[in-house]
Amino acid sequence: MSLKETKSNQRKRKKDQQTKKEEIEEGNNKEQIQIQIEIENENENKKEKEKENEKEKEKEKTNENQESKIKRKTRKKRKRKRKRKNKKDQKPFSWNLFNKRRVVFQVTYDGSGFSGCASRTYDHSETVQDHLFDALQTSKMIKDQESANLQCSGRTDKGVSALGQIVSLTVRTNLAEGVGVIQSDCDQKLLRTKDEEIDYLYILNQILPNSIIILAWAPVPVEFDARIDCISRTYKYFFEPDLFNLDKMQMAASKLVGGHDYRNFCKISPEKSSLFRNILHASVDKICSLNSNDESLVRSKEIWAFTVKGKGFLWHQVRAMMAILFLIGEGKEEPELIDTLLDIEKVPSRPGYRIAPGGPLLFYLCEYELKFNWQYSLKNQIKIYDVFQKRIQNNSWKSVLGRIASSVIEEQSFPYKEVQRFCLNDLDEREKYKFSEVNHFLVRGKVNKKRLGYMPVMKLKRCRKS
Repeated sequence: MSLKETKSNQRKRKKDQQTKKEEIEEGNNKEQIQIQIEIENENENKKEKEKENEKEKEKEKTNENQESKIKRKTRKKRKRKRKRKNKKDQKPFSWNLFNKRRVVFQVTYDGSGFSGCASRTYDHSETVQDHLFDALQTSKMIKDQESANLQCSGRTDKGVSALGQIVSLTVRTNLAEGVGVIQSDCDQKLLRTKDEEIDYLYILNQILPNSIIILAWAPVPVEFDARIDCISRTYKYFFEPDLFNLDKMQMAASKLVGGHDYRNFCKISPEKSSLFRNILHASVDKICSLNSNDESLVRSKEIWAFTVKGKGFLWHQVRAMMAILFLIGEGKEEPELIDTLLDIEKVPSRPGYRIAPGGPLLFYLCEYELKFNWQYSLKNQIKIYDVFQKRIQNNSWKSVLGRIASSVIEEQSFPYKEVQRFCLNDLDEREKYKFSEVNHFLVRGKVNKKRLGYMPVMKLKRCRKS
C-alpha cells in the first residue's frame, strides 16, 4: 500500500473513534439529564405532597377548632342553664316556715387541735364553737349566731379536751309542738312540719371534723341555759404515778375541798369580781392499768387522775391546783403548802409558779337538776364507733411502741425510774432531752436561773395582777 492510503485510513480511524466518543458522551449526557429530570420531578411531587399534607392538617386543625368551639359553646350553655336552675333552686331560705326548738347537745372533742372552746373575736385561731357554728349554718339549723343563743356549760382552755360538754341552743325543728318548741309567726297552714324530728346528730356530725362529735341531744324548756343552770362541773387531770408520792398528793388534795378564796390557785381575770369558789370533791385515784399479755416485752403502766368537782372554777384553777400537787408529790413541797396558799392574809398574791400543762386535762362531767331525755341516732352511733375505733388503733400503736422502747431501755441500761430521776435532778443533762408535758413542767416550772436548783414556791416572785 502507498503512503497516501495509510494516512487516509488513519484519518478515518481517528474520525470513527471521535464519533464513537461523541456518541458515548451524548448518551451519558442524556442519561444524566434524564436522571436530573426524574429527581426534579420527585422533589416537585414531594413538595406537592407536603403542601397537600399541610393543607389537610390545617383543615383538621380548623375542624378541631370548630369542634372545640362548638363544645365550648355547649359547655357554656350548659353552665348557664345550671346557673339558672341553681338560681331558681337557691331561693332564700324561708325561716318563717319552720318552728324553732330549744335543745341541748352532749359534745365530746379532742382539744389538742383547738385554741379552746369559746369563739375568739381578737384572732383567727380555730375553736370548738367556730366549728359548731359553721356546721349549724351550713345545715340550715340556725339562721345566725345571735338567734341560736348558744351557751356552753364550761369553757376549756387551749389543748384541753372534753367528754361531757353540754351545749344549749335554739335550732330549726320539724315538729309542730313539743318540749322546747317555739311557734313561728307564720300561718299554721303554711308551716312545714313532719311527724319525725330532724336527725341532728347524723347531719351535724357529717359536717363536723372527727375531733368534734355530738353524742346525743335532748329537748329542754325554752328558758334553759347550759351555763347558768349547771349545778356542778367535774374535771379530771391524768398522770403517771412513777415519780410521785401518791399519799402526800391525796392528803394535799383533801385540803382543797370547801369554800375558799382561790386567788393563789388561778390566773386572775378582770371579768371575775369574786375569787371565792366552793370545791365539792377533790381526790387522787387510780383510773386504769395498761397491761400487756407479754410482760417481758411491754412494761405495765398505771394511769391515775386528780378528780375535782365544784359548781364553778376560776381561770386556770384546775391546772394551778395540779401544779402544786405535782410539786408535793415529787417531794419538793409539803402538803401544808395548800393551807398556806389558801390563807389570803399570809399570802395576798399568788407566787409565780408555773401552772401544769393543759393536754392531760379533761372536762369530764356536768350535772343539772333537770333530767335530760337523751335522744340517739343509729346512723350516728355507727359513725361514732368507727371514729373511736380508729383513734384507739392509732394511739395504741404509739403507746405500744413507747412502752417497748421503755422496756428496752430498762433491760439494756438501768431501771426506767432511775432514768427519769436522773434526768429530772441533773439540770445540765435534762436540757439535752425532751420529755412529756408533765415532765417538762417539772423541769421548767421551778428552776432558779441565778442558782441552779429548786426555788420553793413561797420564795418566788408574786404575780402583779394577783
